[in-house]
Amino acid sequence: MPRIIQFNPTRMELLKQKKRLETAQRAHDLLEDKRDELIQRFFPLVKEVRQLRKKVEDKLKKAYMDFQIAKMINWEREIEECLLMPSVKCNLEISKFTSLGAPQFEIKIEGEPLCYGFYESNWKLDEGIRSFYDILVSLLELAQKEEEVKRLAREIERTRRRVNALEHIFIPQIKEIVKYITMKLEERERAHIINIMKVKELMEES
Repeated sequence: MPRIIQFNPTRMELLKQKKRLETAQRAHDLLEDKRDELIQRFFPLVKEVRQLRKKVEDKLKKAYMDFQIAKMINWEREIEECLLMPSVKCNLEISKFTSLGAPQFEIKIEGEPLCYGFYESNWKLDEGIRSFYDILVSLLELAQKEEEVKRLAREIERTRRRVNALEHIFIPQIKEIVKYITMKLEERERAHIINIMKVKELMEES
């Protein structure tokens, strides 16, 4: 129940509160539209993330399997020696930001992934190295999509709380204030009419 005692029951105050009510209802409608639009974006994005995660997991499984087979063909120490001097460098640069503020990165890879001699290695090691080399872009894309999902979920929750606050707290309070002021003004109007009638009766009697 709002503290309506703080509001002076005048016509000016009534107009002011009605304008507040109109603004609050308009804000409520806009926030509802925003919430619905965010939800429509959320579910397709979640589906996309699940598909991309499955794709990345499959690629990682294949890459790790290639390494296991490579260690079975050559000695494990020989495989480790092949990987001691990596020649590939990866750099990330922020290319842009999404509407929710999530950074979008651009990956830059320099160097040759197969930086070892072919005599002491095997073809499965080559496949494993190439698999990890190719999966970097997919991993980056997955990380960006997951961050976007998290930010979208937070924005949906924030918008939902604002909609609920307007719908269940702020708008009902203003309606109560409008009702209270309207009732007080009607009481004054009736009292004024009664006083006029009494004055008229007294004037007629005299």
